[in-house]
Amino acid sequence: MTQAKPRILLVDDEKKFLDALADRLKLKGFEPLLATSGKEALELAKKHTIHAAVVDLKMPDMDGLVTITKLKEIKPAIKTMLLTGFGDDKIKEAAQAIDSGYFEKDKMGSFWNFIKNLRNNLEDSMAAAGMATGGDLEDASRISKAISKEKKE
Repeated sequence: MTQAKPRILLVDDEKKFLDALADRLKLKGFEPLLATSGKEALELAKKHTIHAAVVDLKMPDMDGLVTITKLKEIKPAIKTMLLTGFGDDKIKEAAQAIDSGYFEKDKMGSFWNFIKNLRNNLEDSMAAAGMATGGDLEDASRISKAISKEKKE
């Protein structure tokens, strides 16, 4: 059985940007799901396993902060990143308040660091689940924390 690729939900009303980002993520071994609105993103989150979401701030139907908040209601463990072309400290603070990463579209370096860290975190979680006794969730959580601690040392 082959291991499924980590799935990332990409939400942006700029279709060209969305497609370009999806192509890069495919090359990095992820499976992108695309949504051009907050409403579409929520529908996809209800139907699919999603490991992370990258959400644009300014969209016509629902802003990115609201979309992320609603995604976390559907998938509490989802990792999220708010992206914007109109960044400021208030928006960054709002993203942090809902436990979301944040980056500006013209500073893509922080986005690719998020993707690298996401892959590492997902691999640790999957390894922990594989080592857990009989699929015990508490055992998996303990192992995952130990793996993370070892990497930091």
